[in-house]
Amino acid sequence: MDWKVELKNFYKKRAEFIKKHLNENIDFTDVYDPYIDEKKDNPIMIIGEAPGENEVKQKEPFVGKAGENLNYLIKLSGLNRKKDILITNAFPFRTLDGNKNRTPKAKELKIGAELLKKEIEIVKPKIILLLGNSAIKAFSYLMPEVKNLKKCGFYEINGQKIGICYHPSPLAFNRKEIRKSLEEFFKRLGEMYGG
Repeated sequence: MDWKVELKNFYKKRAEFIKKHLNENIDFTDVYDPYIDEKKDNPIMIIGEAPGENEVKQKEPFVGKAGENLNYLIKLSGLNRKKDILITNAFPFRTLDGNKNRTPKAKELKIGAELLKKEIEIVKPKIILLLGNSAIKAFSYLMPEVKNLKKCGFYEINGQKIGICYHPSPLAFNRKEIRKSLEEFFKRLGEMYGG
């Protein structure tokens, strides 16, 4: 089966899988990369935290202010968001505290990691980028070694290429040193995988 078809079928089953384990304070609106059919094989996989309010409204990851920052960084890399990069999340659904976004809890990230494992098996990304603490924490359930790695670096663990850096949230991105680290990280990504 074509990996793109398999991935779309997998996304349709995520909510039912999670509802077996937990279902409180979660918005189960499907949010996933809308450009799957345009992707090259073995795209770069970016893992963020979880969808927020804007992502749920548009049913697409990274479309709010953090998405604007990510688009800027991708452009800086010279890569194409629609073709070269598949964007996903450490936890696939919006987690809520009342009507506000909240950071996914450890048990949610652990369940999210099980889904990420399957997603990675389907996509076979050339490199996985972990943006922010939630992505790092979820991925550490799959590869505990990532907890000990420094942010804004590229590594190889068990044959899988991993990039770790900050999440491009407005709060982080407005800090000069974090923005500079993210810019350098994405320029390096472009040097490694661009063209």
